[in-house]
Amino acid sequence: MRVSDRPAFRPSRRRGQNFLVDRGIQRRIAQAAQLPPAAVVLEIGAGTGLLTEALRPFASRVIAVEVERELTGQLRERFVDDDSITVVNADALALDIATLGVSDYHVVANLPFSVGTRLLVELLESPAPPLSLTVLLQRDVVERACASPGEMRLLSVIVQSLAEPRRLFDIPPGAFRPRPKVTSTLLRLKPRPLDAPDRDRISRRIAAARRAFGQPRKQLANALGAPAGIAAALQGRGIDPKRRPETLSLEEWDAVANARACLETTVTTASLAT
Repeated sequence: MRVSDRPAFRPSRRRGQNFLVDRGIQRRIAQAAQLPPAAVVLEIGAGTGLLTEALRPFASRVIAVEVERELTGQLRERFVDDDSITVVNADALALDIATLGVSDYHVVANLPFSVGTRLLVELLESPAPPLSLTVLLQRDVVERACASPGEMRLLSVIVQSLAEPRRLFDIPPGAFRPRPKVTSTLLRLKPRPLDAPDRDRISRRIAAARRAFGQPRKQLANALGAPAGIAAALQGRGIDPKRRPETLSLEEWDAVANARACLETTVTTASLAT
């Protein structure tokens, strides 16, 4: 049976599937990715293959990952004569990218709403992150990723610690099928080159932020849930312990992480001495 003869695939609400059908916007996304010559692109959630097709003129190879077996079959049939496109049937959350045989690659994708934030964080936190990511997400997620101190969230700390984010342009619900209830935004990220000491520092920063944002409405000292003395330790590093987590800059999160580490070391040393 030809692809055109098959019944239309019904997107899964559970998987957060909203297929981008506007070809003009697909071309804008491919151009906005600013792919270098001979780029290898990993497309997550290839769906019907329209964005895959738009990426072909800009990449030497496109690896289109799709979780739905039915759509995977249609993609393979559609691109059967194109050696530059590899179709992989896999859940991106469980995919070991190393098995694809690529090291230097770029991500361009319309990420499923249900797992988009998780995928973004996992890609950035991976030992060998992409050279760049150009991804479509809900507008509110992109706003959190790009937020400034005063409106920061845990996602802001993670994304901005690991990459340079740039919000590109909004895409209205009418460009998708089925039509979502929210506006989407294209986000481009360039992962930061980090050596081992940088990664250790950022890991401590993010760990401190995770702890504090677990109770974001509390004042910082209370949200950290640290041993007695955390307020004084924060003040010693120029951080008001009564501030809210969303007000801190990345550099201030480093000071918080150092205060926690110093205090925990002091408590451990005192415990051993007794």
